[in-house]
Amino acid sequence: MQWQRIEKSDFSYAVHVPRGWEEREPNLKNSPWETARFVDPDDRRHSLIVFRQPVRPGRSASEIAEGAQHSLAGVGFVDFEISDVTVAGQAGARLDCARHDAGRTWAVREYFVVVDGVGFCLGCGSAVPEEDDPLFRSIAERLELLDLN
Repeated sequence: MQWQRIEKSDFSYAVHVPRGWEEREPNLKNSPWETARFVDPDDRRHSLIVFRQPVRPGRSASEIAEGAQHSLAGVGFVDFEISDVTVAGQAGARLDCARHDAGRTWAVREYFVVVDGVGFCLGCGSAVPEEDDPLFRSIAERLELLDLN
């Protein structure tokens, strides 16, 4: 797979997405912390959103994931699982869940990491989660956190 690196220096990160994916404007109605969203224009079965937010001192990636779980449950997501993972070379958390509607499933996988009081989240959505598993893992591994100062 060929990757394109998109640097968001204002938000202190760079994300790598497959070549050909397009960036869309953040949807601030979705979240005021949304900084970017990416889609495959040829295959709408998967997408990526990147969030960045300040966090209270001492909060862990798992605690941020638990908060996201409550928000997602409020809009119909179920089947939650939180696990420890490495994100951008840092200890992080992964939240998996899904929304089922009319025989279809939209699976969400969110990768969380907290560095110097800043929380980052890669929100990966897919209608074909098993197929997208290697893609989402690669995106999370390639996330770069830039100097926060």
